[in-house]
Amino acid sequence: MTQAQKTAKAKFKQAIAYRQKTGVSLKEAFAHIYGKKKVGAVKKKSAPKKKVAKKIVKKVAKKKYILNKKKDKLYEAKKPGKRIAKKSGKTYYESRINRSDKGKVYGIVKAKPTIIVLSKKIKNLTERNDNNLAILLLAKFLKSKKAIELMNNVIKMADNFGYMPNNLGIIRDDIYTKLMMLLKSKYGEVDYKIIQNSF
Repeated sequence: MTQAQKTAKAKFKQAIAYRQKTGVSLKEAFAHIYGKKKVGAVKKKSAPKKKVAKKIVKKVAKKKYILNKKKDKLYEAKKPGKRIAKKSGKTYYESRINRSDKGKVYGIVKAKPTIIVLSKKIKNLTERNDNNLAILLLAKFLKSKKAIELMNNVIKMADNFGYMPNNLGIIRDDIYTKLMMLLKSKYGEVDYKIIQNSF
């Protein structure tokens, strides 16, 4: 064993002894034995923050829309409801739901005649408190085979019980909701609201 190896071995033993005595890490013990100062991590200097000039945003006042009575035919229109056409004499439903915030006229929306007939039938059934048949009628109108089958089962079960149990009522309401969504997607907002008001 060379002198350098003997010196290294002796210093290693001293470092182990110092570590056991003080409880420091092995690295710190070697630094103490060899007389090296503990060097901490060098902090990196953070780059100076760039000054960003603040953007000045000018607030522009919104122009107030003045309704033109001559151009806007719906300004003096009656409330939404049933109307009788002057030329044909047919009954239709007028709605102003498609009027924009600025008062632009997109035209009067008329309900389909089949929807008006259906709404009357549904209203007659709901007035008699026969909601099951009303929903079945809607299912038949929309030609939803699954809803028709389910509603027939609901009606049979309700007849067997002699009343409408809560669980059965939840199933019926779920069928109604899905049918109304189907109606809205097929026929639009106006027809949807007419049927909705019939129940």
